[in-house]
Amino acid sequence: MGFPHTTGDTPQEQQAGTSEATVEQLRAENEQLRDRLRTAAVEQAKGALAERLRCGVDAAYTHLLQIARDSGISPQDAASLMFATEQRDGESPPAPRSPADGTGDTAPAAVAPCPPETVPPGRSGPPSRPAPDDRLDQFQHAQRLGNLGCGVWEPATGTSHWSDQVYVIFGRDPADGPLPLDRLAAVVVPEDVPLTAHLVSTLVDGREAVDSEIHIRRGAETRELRLIGEPVVDGAGRPVAVRCVYQDVTGWRRGERALTASRRQLEQLRVDEERRHAIDMQRSILPLPPRVIDKPGLRAAVRYLPAGILARVGGDWYETSAIDGEGVFLAIGDVSGHGRNAAAAMARLRNGLSGLAFTGASPDRLLAWLNRLTLHWPTSLTATALAGRFDPETRTLTWAQGGHFPPLLIRDGKATTLDPPEGMLLGAVEDAEFGVATTPLESGDLLLLYTDGLIERRDRDLQVGLDLLLRVASTVGSNDPETVLDRVLSAFGAPNPNDDTCVVAIQIV
Repeated sequence: MGFPHTTGDTPQEQQAGTSEATVEQLRAENEQLRDRLRTAAVEQAKGALAERLRCGVDAAYTHLLQIARDSGISPQDAASLMFATEQRDGESPPAPRSPADGTGDTAPAAVAPCPPETVPPGRSGPPSRPAPDDRLDQFQHAQRLGNLGCGVWEPATGTSHWSDQVYVIFGRDPADGPLPLDRLAAVVVPEDVPLTAHLVSTLVDGREAVDSEIHIRRGAETRELRLIGEPVVDGAGRPVAVRCVYQDVTGWRRGERALTASRRQLEQLRVDEERRHAIDMQRSILPLPPRVIDKPGLRAAVRYLPAGILARVGGDWYETSAIDGEGVFLAIGDVSGHGRNAAAAMARLRNGLSGLAFTGASPDRLLAWLNRLTLHWPTSLTATALAGRFDPETRTLTWAQGGHFPPLLIRDGKATTLDPPEGMLLGAVEDAEFGVATTPLESGDLLLLYTDGLIERRDRDLQVGLDLLLRVASTVGSNDPETVLDRVLSAFGAPNPNDDTCVVAIQIV
């Protein structure tokens, strides 16, 4: 039947407008129908994925979104292409049964997805069913987009069926036929043979579904393969077939590794930049002398080694100041922690002690004040310190310590550790008490002040480091400050990987 005949009673423009409105209405209805079908396909795909991947619906939808994203298509199109199930006569297809429900299938179920029924644009009426060739073409596109394929293997007969994409994944000639599942271990890398044998055994015995990744050899290259399989059992619980989905995830895994490497590189750059800023701050606060320092009655040399591990710049410091009428003020210390916070705390501690030294107070009194300063820092940090005054007229060192290693005295080729006065870690308690010691020195003596980074290591006992220092200092054969520092640092080898090292050698003249 053709279009209704019209008479001249209706203007031609009105007839054309009516036709256009009808076409637009049909198009809108078709779009609404297509949207409903696509939404239904997504829900079906989520359920199918949840069952096949043995996961929740939300996790299945996440997987669907990832596939769509990586394939460059919408989730609706991915669902329609890959997992939509054809509706026949208005009834849902039977759900695949697994060993868990105890009523398994008597024969392998079909694993090929079918596209939804669609309505061609611009046409009305019920949706037409795609031709068989169209459904096969869509299934092949789904395999190619997802780089996955499916297969069925019957253990009793040895019969195998593969979809086309599985041959591509394995690099196998279709003329050779599918590779039986029980021979899968023959194409995996040697390291994965035990895992593959276990997966196949689990499926053949009908115990449970599997989902794992293995590495297969495809020619001269190795590919990463995801194997998803489920056993099909009969009414008596006997396995009659195994259904598998194979997916080449090599590209995804390479992308993940590249992303991880990029993140690590960015983190390394960030750490390097932080360490550089900390070192710059430390060097601006604590400039190292280019040569031996000459002070009244003594000569001093300094070595400072940043920690071997990046971003471990700490709060080690030293001070040598000649004070008129008070001799030479000597100090060394270490602030807990690392990075810019430790360097900033070090600056506050060192500058505070240097200023207090000009009051003429005794070293023990100076450390008591410094302890109060440490307790009132904005951050919870502790510190160690050694402070002393050297009188060049009497060659006498008056000193105190707050949780710091005592100086090493090298005299006539023998190294000894000075007996420390009472003292405890700075910032530990409010009313800490500090004792004072007086040590007479002689011309030619050499004092070695150092922080814990010199002798402490995580892989050895502290006493081992102390014994090594005493042994090296006793055999150095010189009282030249720079020579002693070079020999000592050479004996300890590489810088401490976890802590800074500051060493001051002081020769009495």
